[in-house]
This record gives sequence, structure tokens and C-alpha cells, in this order.
Amino acid sequence: MTAGPLPDLSYLSVVADGPDDYVIGNGETFVNVPGVAAAVVEALDGTRTAVQARALVLAERGVDVDVAEFVTGLDAAGLLGRPMRPPNLWDRIRPGHVAWLFSRPAHAALAVLTGCALAAAVARPDVLPSFAALVWSDSLAFTVAFAAGSWLLVLVHELGHIAAARSLGVRAELSLGTRLQFLVVQTRITGIWGVPRRARYRAYLAGMRMDWFLVCAASCVLYVADVPVARLVMVICLSQIAWQFLFFMRTDVYYAFANASGNKNLMADAQAYLRAQRPRTARRSVRVYAWFLVVGRVLGLAFFALYTVPVTVAVCRRALAEPPGWQPVATLAVVGAGWALYLAVLVRRLLTSAPWRTRRGS
Repeated sequence: MTAGPLPDLSYLSVVADGPDDYVIGNGETFVNVPGVAAAVVEALDGTRTAVQARALVLAERGVDVDVAEFVTGLDAAGLLGRPMRPPNLWDRIRPGHVAWLFSRPAHAALAVLTGCALAAAVARPDVLPSFAALVWSDSLAFTVAFAAGSWLLVLVHELGHIAAARSLGVRAELSLGTRLQFLVVQTRITGIWGVPRRARYRAYLAGMRMDWFLVCAASCVLYVADVPVARLVMVICLSQIAWQFLFFMRTDVYYAFANASGNKNLMADAQAYLRAQRPRTARRSVRVYAWFLVVGRVLGLAFFALYTVPVTVAVCRRALAEPPGWQPVATLAVVGAGWALYLAVLVRRLLTSAPWRTRRGS
């Protein structure tokens, strides 16, 4: 490896992430390295041998690095070579297709819409959502619309992340996942580590930005006319924004906070801090976030009590107030099935994590 030129590593991204803190990666795998390691990567353009690259880094940085051993370490980390990933639907979206969504005119338009929405809420307080006024039509129609609307608006939220990622040239993948006992739709944008730290906020906050746009638009519509669908959109999107602040889980706000603090393993570090015997060595951001891990269950229960339960009660009350027939029975059955699924997932999670269970080692 040392006789001829070393592999060309110009395909690796090198991003400054703080004082003597760099992130290098191939679009799929990323590692943190000090500045001297970033200099070695930039020196390996396919024309230099290990000896030449070593001499260049020594002259520029004043540090003697075993370049051949460093390249071996990159190979072990899976960074020698571009990742082989099959194309997906979102790869067809080019940065130019969606960059305008995050331009200054787009930000200005959203600011104007926000002002209009706030003015509408002040002029007509009934624009603001209430669970009692939420259930419209018959209870079954609302239940179906609420379930379909929730999934549709979750998809719109994730499309915001996808558009932001593609505007930065980052690959995006959509999938189902879990946050504690909750089933969620999630967008995987690992390549975001390859863009400057400040630019990452666009991708992290784009989903909430999309939610807020729909909330403001719904407020303006409700000022003009009482459109039940607009009220439903407002409630669901506001709940999605509130959900993101439950960042004892890996939500959008969690990633934004971790990015602001510069801590790339914030949750793991906070968990280690809570278990540590000498916690004073932990960074301030870790100590702050650790409190959210401690009170996270309370926040989760608050979301559950202030959103999930009131919506369920409103639907059930409407169904019980309707004339006897198959529709209110079907409504209660759908609601009951949803709660049964939730309880089944919760019980299964509690049982699988119970301390008395015997775990098999390999």
C-alpha cells in the first residue's frame, strides 16, 4: 500500500463541525476526526504515496501521521469506497426542484401567512381548535377522516424533511419505525452529516415548518368560513408540532438540540451521565438533556392526556349521542380496536423489557 499512490479519497466529504472537530464520510458512514485527520483525507487525492502525504501533513500541520495506518483505519470503518445503494423514488428530486421552498421569498411568505393567522385568531377566537367542536358529521365519518387525515398529514410532514434533504443534495429514505411504544413514519437522512452544521437545521426542522404552514393556512380558512376539514388539519398539525417537543425520544427537536450543542451522541451520553458515579465531567448540554430523559415519561403522559384522550372522549360521546344503528357501533369498534392495538404494543414492550425475563446470550 505504501509503494504507490494511495486510494483517491476525494469522494469523502470533509465538514468542519467545531474547533478541531471534523466530520468525514462517504454519504452513508460518517466519523468524527480531529483537524489533522481531515488534512490527511484532503491530501489523499490519488496522486500521493503514503510517504508524500505524510510529509505534506507534517509540513502543514506540524504533526507526524502514519498515513498508511490511517487509511487502514478508514477501511475498517467502511469508508474506503462509495456506498452501493439502489436508487429510490426520492432520488429523482433534484436540489433545484425544491430549493425554492427554503428561499428567502418562501420564508417571507410564511411570515406573512403567520401574521394573517394570528390576526384571524385574535379577531375570531373560535378559530382556535377545541375538542368539543372537532367532531363533525356523524362519528364514523369523523373517525375515518381523522385516521386517514392523521396518516396523510404525517406523510406531508415527512415530505418536508425529504424536500429539505434533497435541496441540500442529501439522500432521503422513508420508512416505518418506533418511538417507545408509538408507531411512527420516519425519514432517514444519514447524509446530512456531510453538509455544514448550520445547514442541517433546514432538514431537521422542515417537517415542523410544513406543519406550521398548514396550521396558519387552516386558521385563515376558518376565519372566512367554518370548514370542518380545516379544523381537523389544524388540530392534527398542532399535535404533530407538540409531539416533536417530546425530545426525550429522537424527534426533530432532539436532533436540532443535539446539533446546536455539538454533541453527536447526545442521548447515549445523557444515559451514561445518569448512570455515572462522577457526573461533573459531563458537558453542560448532556446534563441539561439528561433532565428531559428523566421527566420524559411525564411529558409523554401529558401529550397522551391532553390530546389522545380528549379526542377519543369527544368521538365516543358523539357516537353514544347518535340514534341506535350500525354506524355508532362501528365507530366504537374502530376506536376500541385502536386502543386494543395500543395496549397490545405497550404490554408487549413492557414484557420484553421486564427485568425478570431470562435473556439468551450468543
